[in-house]
Amino acid sequence: MVMQTLQPSIKISPQSKIFSALFMALSFSCFAEDEIFIAELKQDKVISVKNITKRSGYDNQPHFTPDNSQLFYTAMYGEGDDAQTDSISYDIKTGISTNLTNSLASEYSPTVMPGNQSFSVIYVGEDGRQRLSKYPLNGGQASSLVTQLNKKFKDIGYQVWLNKDELLLFVLAQPMQLQRVNLSTGNAHILDTDIGRTLRKLPSSRLFSYTKAKADKWQLHVYDPKAGSIAEKTTLPMDNMYYAWHRNGHLLSADKAVVMKTDIWQTKAIWQPWIDFSNYCSGSITRMDMASNGAMLAFVCNTE
Repeated sequence: MVMQTLQPSIKISPQSKIFSALFMALSFSCFAEDEIFIAELKQDKVISVKNITKRSGYDNQPHFTPDNSQLFYTAMYGEGDDAQTDSISYDIKTGISTNLTNSLASEYSPTVMPGNQSFSVIYVGEDGRQRLSKYPLNGGQASSLVTQLNKKFKDIGYQVWLNKDELLLFVLAQPMQLQRVNLSTGNAHILDTDIGRTLRKLPSSRLFSYTKAKADKWQLHVYDPKAGSIAEKTTLPMDNMYYAWHRNGHLLSADKAVVMKTDIWQTKAIWQPWIDFSNYCSGSITRMDMASNGAMLAFVCNTE
């Protein structure tokens, strides 16, 4: 396998105030500098790379919409006690960023819900609690997804949708919990503990994934919601807990600014370098997301 080492090109286009202390520690790493890049791909080769945020501060949690027309992400505005986060939409075609929430509260992890009518967020209320809420995609106010559920739970950190009624939640507890939740009934049960911050659906599959702390590494686990089974797979490179899925089913993670990939279904999964983004990212790549059509890879460069 030949790793792509990219050089900058002239074709690249320039362009509630209350926080949960625990979630801040988990998510912001002392408010390190984060930039979001989008790499355009053609047959797995990089055509261009663009920094879509280009500002000081926290920009993170990239999430392509199902039609790949927009990239949702979380942006922090203000400093100190005045800091808060909003959900932003970056239009792939026009390059225009729009504040989707623009609220007095803070929101994290914008995720398009099944049905493509709304997007869910982790909403920080005036009491500092982190609850599961949603916004309509065509604009409007936030609404709680299930009041009964939000009263029952401790703070929620991350989410991934299983179907229109069920989702997996990262619940802030001691230790951190992975819970499967049914919104129509409010029922929830713990699937695992000591989990990492990335919950994903495998492409073209009914399977879902998460990571679990194992010694000083993060091990990938695959969950089958129909069978209720969990399979242990490979460990992520270095001490990285973040990963994404290539549309062809390969697992992606990063070692500093080099994106690595592996096939978890092999008897012995071996990580191999795929793309070196060190000419664009002087720090380490953390969160990533690949467009469902395979034409774009969004990644976060952290320069803490």
